[in-house]
Amino acid sequence: MRYYETPRAEIDWFREEYEFLSNFYPSKVVFDGITYYNSEAAYQAQKCKNPEERIGFEKLSSDEAKRLGQKVEMRSDWDDVKFGIMEQVVYAKFTQNPTLAQNLLDTGDKVLKEGNYWKDVYWGVDIRTGEGENNLGKILMALRDYFRKNGIPEEMSDSNSLKGPFEGMYISDRDITLSDCECIVNAANETLLGGSGVDGAIHRAAGPELREECSKLSGCRVGEAKLTGGYRLKAKYVIHTVGPKYPTEHCQKNLAKCYTESLNLAKEHGVHSIEFPSISTGKFSYPKKEACKIAVETVYNWLRENKGYDMKVVFCCVDPKIYELIYAELNSI
Repeated sequence: MRYYETPRAEIDWFREEYEFLSNFYPSKVVFDGITYYNSEAAYQAQKCKNPEERIGFEKLSSDEAKRLGQKVEMRSDWDDVKFGIMEQVVYAKFTQNPTLAQNLLDTGDKVLKEGNYWKDVYWGVDIRTGEGENNLGKILMALRDYFRKNGIPEEMSDSNSLKGPFEGMYISDRDITLSDCECIVNAANETLLGGSGVDGAIHRAAGPELREECSKLSGCRVGEAKLTGGYRLKAKYVIHTVGPKYPTEHCQKNLAKCYTESLNLAKEHGVHSIEFPSISTGKFSYPKKEACKIAVETVYNWLRENKGYDMKVVFCCVDPKIYELIYAELNSI
């Protein structure tokens, strides 16, 4: 049984279904005029004594931002202002992303605690000892109360989110659950019953109906694809495909097959716009550069082989490293 399937009155582990509560969750945050790719980077950047150095956090992953934040020359008033800055960063993250705001509301009245094993007892709670001030959890619960009283803000427009076309292909750094495409692709596991990362985000946004339909599909094998409804998503359909773990036998062939099978299935159902995440580059550990090359080349070849069929393909790249790699591949066509 997964963590989020266990009945409980509190959420004390910001992983799996509740990963979106973590500052490490990959969601763009515009803060003080700079666009960061996660709220951890936005927060860590504010430590800098010299404000001009904050731009250096702009395209960092959460792990990279945390490491850099430990090396910068820190502003002298940091201990006095860090709680207020975290409040502002968390507020920006959720108000700029209505889907995440709704997810926060959906936690109901559960107590929110950032349980951890790295002895962070200021922002969270040490799972082994139960000690901690849980300041991040308190900020999240206060924001949840704010949304209850004032409603969820409307979605912010992001005209620079989509770039292209590159031979019929586009690139976006926006959350895939907000896609306007007819169909989005889910980088699923073989059970199709949800998980962490993109998989968990799509299931969360689509609602329990998606999991119910997926439970009737008897799973999915690596390289295959299966289609369901989109339910509460903007997308009419979700295509679930299982990418290969790296390194495994025929992983290159199977990764390419994920894109081809998804496109074939979309065409069968009359879909003319589809958005892909970066399949297998998360917990399945496929090297990002190689995976991006396979993705672009496979989609490009499919589009050439299906010239008579109008298909718009978008690569969703919330991870800034993935974005740069896909963008480079698209420009090399």
